[in-house]
Amino acid sequence: MKSWYLVTVLALALPFAPCGDVLGGPKSDPLGPKAYPPVYVPAEAPHGYLYQPAADLRTVPRGDALKYAPQAGDVLLLSDPDPLFTALYVIARSGRPGHSAVVITMPDGRLGVLESGFSFTPWTRITPLDYRLNLYSGHIWVRPRQEPLTAEQDRKLTEFALAAEGGKYDLRKFGMQLTLFRARNPLVTRFAGKPVGPGQKYVCVQIVLEALVYAGLIDAETTRPGATYSQDLFYDRSRNPYIDRHPPLAGRGWGPPQLWTPIPGTALRGQDRPQPPSTWPGPGGAYRIDPIPVADGQPPVPTVVGYVPGTPDLTLPTQSPPRRISFFDRPYRIFSRR
Repeated sequence: MKSWYLVTVLALALPFAPCGDVLGGPKSDPLGPKAYPPVYVPAEAPHGYLYQPAADLRTVPRGDALKYAPQAGDVLLLSDPDPLFTALYVIARSGRPGHSAVVITMPDGRLGVLESGFSFTPWTRITPLDYRLNLYSGHIWVRPRQEPLTAEQDRKLTEFALAAEGGKYDLRKFGMQLTLFRARNPLVTRFAGKPVGPGQKYVCVQIVLEALVYAGLIDAETTRPGATYSQDLFYDRSRNPYIDRHPPLAGRGWGPPQLWTPIPGTALRGQDRPQPPSTWPGPGGAYRIDPIPVADGQPPVPTVVGYVPGTPDLTLPTQSPPRRISFFDRPYRIFSRR
C-alpha cells in the first residue's frame, strides 16, 4: 500500500518538480537557452544591492540600497512567482521562500552559487554569482555572512561544492515532502533527516545545509538538512518543533535577510526587470552576459559579450505587483518553546 501511495504522489508531483517540464522550458532542456538565457549585469555593481534587513516577505525597498559585498558562506533565499510552486508550497505546508542556495568560492577564485535544482532543472550546478543573481525570475533575499570564513572553512565549502557539481536533484525526496513518510514529520525529525555527507542526491535546502555542515559552519548534531525548509532559514523559526528549537543558522554568524536588487529604488522580480536586448535603466549601464556553449553535456559558460549604456530617464515601476502574504508564508508560534 505504501509503495502505491508513493508512486501516486511522485506522479502528481512530477509536473511541479525540477524535472521533465510538461509545458516545455528549462526543465526540458537543462543546458539550453531557456535555462541559461542572456542577462544584464549592472556595470557599477555586478552583484547588485541590498536593502536594510527585515525578516519580512513584503518586497518593498527598505532604506537606502547599499552595494552587496558578497562572501563565501552567504545564504540566498529565493521566492519564485510561479503559481504551480505556490500551490505546491501550500500542499507541503512549506510556504515562501521556497528555494535556497549558498555562495562558494569557485576554483578560479571568483564567487559562485551552489544550488540543487538550478533554474528549475533536475541538476546541481555551480554558476558565477553575478550571473545567477541577475538570472533569477523571482525575488532574492541574502543572509550575509557576518563572520568571514577561515581559509579551511572556505576550502571545505568549495570541496563539497565541486563534489556535488553535476549531481541529480533528489526527486524521490521531493515527492516525499507531500506525504507523512517524510523527515519533516514532527514525530520523527529528532531521529531522521540528519546530514548524509558529500556524494549524495539533494534537494535545494538540503544541499545548502549539507555544505555548511561539511565546512564546519553549523552543528552537525542538531541540523536536519533532510527536514528543513527554506522558510526556516528565512525566519529562524519553524513549524517543526525540533527545528524551531534548533534553527541551523541562528547565532552562528549570519545576518538577517536583506532583499536584493540590481536597480536601487526598485523591488522588481527578475521577470519584470529589463532583459536583453531591451534598454537598461540607470546611469551606469550594464554588461550583457551570454552563456557560451562548450563541450557536449557541459553547462555553457556565462561570458561578457558587450556593454549597453544606461538610460536614466527610463521610467520603471518601483515594485512588481504585490503578493498576499498567506498563512503558510509565516511560521506560527503556537506551542513554540523559544
